[in-house]
Amino acid sequence: MKITASCTLNGHDLTDIPVLNPGGWFGKAWLVEIGGSFTPLFVVVEADSVSDAIDELSDDPTYGPQIHVPDDDLGDYPEDERRYDGSGRVIDLDWVMIHGREGSGLPYSIEYHVGDETVAFDPRRFATWQFN
Repeated sequence: MKITASCTLNGHDLTDIPVLNPGGWFGKAWLVEIGGSFTPLFVVVEADSVSDAIDELSDDPTYGPQIHVPDDDLGDYPEDERRYDGSGRVIDLDWVMIHGREGSGLPYSIEYHVGDETVAFDPRRFATWQFN
């Protein structure tokens, strides 16, 4: 079942956003922007906190490599300045922005879309719908 999301960011409607870990953290959805250029990549990550969202992103086989530092490039990252994910991989977050508010039930206002369903779901209700 394909899950996508939609939202508005700075007056721009974003649609067909991939969702990582849908239903995995009670609908606590973060909007993650990778690239920060004219055409950044957006993904929605369900996680408890910003650091957990980074770990979920890094563990994803499709989108995780966007932030992994290749072994050949480790020399460009001094050991005392490196960032690591929960699995011990070196990651580069210079071009990653996470939109959302810590300490809230829904960090960023997002709607989920399930396959061809015409009804949009609040992420907090998705887990309930998914398991019923």
